[in-house]
Amino acid sequence: MPRKRPPKPSDRPQTHETWGVFVTQLRIWITPEDEPPSRPFIVLVLDLDHDVLPGQDMFPHAPTVEDVEAVLAEAMNKPSPTGGKPRRPAKVAFADAALAEALAPALARVNVAGEVRRLPELENVVRLLEEHMRGGPEHPGLLSVAGVTPEFVGALFAAAAEFYRGEPWVPLNNGQTFALQIPAEGGPKWIASVMGNGGVEYGLAVYKSWSAFEKLYLGVDNARELLGGNLAVLYGGPNMLPFDDFDGLQRCGWEVAGAQAYPAPVVVEAAENMRRPDLQELRWLEAALRALPRLTRDYLKRDGAGDYQPLDLILNVSTHGGEVPVRALYPGGKLPLENRAAQLNDWPLFDEDEADDEDDAPLIDRRMMEGMMARLGADLGDEGSADPQLRKAQTLMYKAWEETNPAKRLALAHKALATSSDCADAYVLLAEEEADTLARAAEYYRRGMEAGERALGAEYFKENTGHFWGRLATRPYMRARYGLANSLWDLKRYDEAIRHYRALLELNPGDNQGVRYSLLNLLLEAEREAEAMALLKQHDDGMAEWLYTWALMEFRQGGPGKAAERRLKAALKHNKHAPAYLTGRKRIPNPLPPYYGFGDDAEAAHYAHRYLNHWRRTPGAVEWLKRKA
Repeated sequence: MPRKRPPKPSDRPQTHETWGVFVTQLRIWITPEDEPPSRPFIVLVLDLDHDVLPGQDMFPHAPTVEDVEAVLAEAMNKPSPTGGKPRRPAKVAFADAALAEALAPALARVNVAGEVRRLPELENVVRLLEEHMRGGPEHPGLLSVAGVTPEFVGALFAAAAEFYRGEPWVPLNNGQTFALQIPAEGGPKWIASVMGNGGVEYGLAVYKSWSAFEKLYLGVDNARELLGGNLAVLYGGPNMLPFDDFDGLQRCGWEVAGAQAYPAPVVVEAAENMRRPDLQELRWLEAALRALPRLTRDYLKRDGAGDYQPLDLILNVSTHGGEVPVRALYPGGKLPLENRAAQLNDWPLFDEDEADDEDDAPLIDRRMMEGMMARLGADLGDEGSADPQLRKAQTLMYKAWEETNPAKRLALAHKALATSSDCADAYVLLAEEEADTLARAAEYYRRGMEAGERALGAEYFKENTGHFWGRLATRPYMRARYGLANSLWDLKRYDEAIRHYRALLELNPGDNQGVRYSLLNLLLEAEREAEAMALLKQHDDGMAEWLYTWALMEFRQGGPGKAAERRLKAALKHNKHAPAYLTGRKRIPNPLPPYYGFGDDAEAAHYAHRYLNHWRRTPGAVEWLKRKA
């Protein structure tokens, strides 16, 4: 038998209904991973008499006339589950006159009339859909602010573009602030903190008092948390903007510096609550955005110790309202780093999400393995320390490394110290988990180092220097001293930290702890380049951190010559992913991957996290890497 012809819209019964067809680009963003954000288009077909949707479809591009005709035909021939039975309406209304004219012949072929009129019913459907997909209402645009004109927004966007191109985050981290008084006489003096040094969030955070900045900076280590209750200009893709601003940008041609440089001025009142700055705040931001690139480029002078010389000057900048004098002071204030919240070490015992669950198994930690090795050694006749109390205390610490409950871990550490005051590992755990400030963490680590020195004895150091870490008894001391060095670095006591790192390498040239990586990074931060190059030559290391940094140092010393080319070739062979992060093609993930492997993308992200600014602060280095990668 011949196959039956599939039914067409003209085969369907005709009703007296009027349908509406609405085509629009949704005010939502689709943000697939590793692809630019995009706004989809939607075609809606609504039965205006019964308020049901016989048909709809979404498109990644503006739908053609043929696309819309296909959606309408499908709605007649095979309506959606809630759209009723197959049928033809008597009339179809269009909000777009050009679309109505283009589809008139197709409608005539199925004996359906067309008309043009507003379709508020479908506009309301679209608004509800957008709000549902966004998870809430839209943020208002800048033009909603009293007194703001399109011309002023254009000037603000131009200032934001100048700021972005000036890259003030290369010389400044978010703790190196300016106090800016705008205008210089009588204007508000607020604290400007540049974001972007870490390669994650880019922008400008503004605090209306030094105490507000100090409190937040010392208490958190998350860029967005640092903004709470204060002004900011955040940069990102076009999806950063409210749709009113995005539409205004397309209509007026406001300036944007790049694909990830769309500026969003906001006041962050809570983690999920933002408002538009008022006109005074926006004028202050415009002047600050103009001033900061010039200040960092033309006036900041290195002090030779990883910071900049103090600065106090008045700088005139051009704004939409005319020339404005800006008084700039560097630094914006003095941070008591010793009161900053203590940071987690490089190898936390437990994942933060799991730490409170007593039933969860702990993450594998090197110190757990040491407990097993110590028990095995005891079975073979090695009793460990000659001090029986210290042996008991260290056994308690091996239990602490295996314990999943934080309170129990701390209790075990205190019990270990009560058993022997020479138990260095107990101080290490207290530094990691009980200390609430950098100063307290450093003090715990220092006491742990001193406890380790007492436990080992001066003669042990004389006899075993060069062989530490290979003996279990040395490891608590080595951990405490490494923790102390890291804490001193955080406190910007660079010379002391460097001395401890060098001592650890002398005790253990094999460097099982990876001390050389910390020392290399700190030497660069402290502007001790000759020592950094000497350290590179002392170790045969095949990781990205060594290979890429050696290439960078050769470039600094001799430009893009044979030595730098050879080192970079070796680095690229080991890890091909690092250039994407170092050149800005990819942003460094936040948080960083918990683990990384030899030559993988996670290793590249960790390397860029530590060394991005050493590359960016080397004239020509990033451009050279772009050409060669």
